[in-house]
Amino acid sequence: MMTTSQKTLQHVMTDPAVDTTLTMVADMVSLTKDMATKIVEFGLPMMATAADADPWMFKAMFAQSVRYLPQPTPAFYAKLGKNAAARQAVVADFRLIYGPMTETINCDTARHASATEQQAGQVLAAIMPAAVKALGKANTNGNEMGFGRQLRNLNA
Repeated sequence: MMTTSQKTLQHVMTDPAVDTTLTMVADMVSLTKDMATKIVEFGLPMMATAADADPWMFKAMFAQSVRYLPQPTPAFYAKLGKNAAARQAVVADFRLIYGPMTETINCDTARHASATEQQAGQVLAAIMPAAVKALGKANTNGNEMGFGRQLRNLNA
């Protein structure tokens, strides 16, 4: 029997936009899709735990969950993969949301997924908008309270 946490994570990981983005992000950082998936499966619950404990982080994630997100395209991720400044900007956006927890999230995720901190950081930063959007889709209430429930379900 699956726990609520496993169901919520499975819902996010099987979202078509997340699945497509995972494939392209894995190519972008020269990892297998399985390795990128492992990074997200460890990192996303850690991101949820951090956001559950920090109101600013929570609000930033909720805002991301309701923001328009274009469909992932191979051209975008190919360009991102070739442009170091663009990758750094994506990582900087991630760091803005997770602040001092960024290093802990990346380090712990890397250790659990048998990846480098740089790989974990790049994968989590690039996948975060799609993963948070998928969490937002599961938020049937469409409000912060429902989104908070989705976050707590990830780390239950």
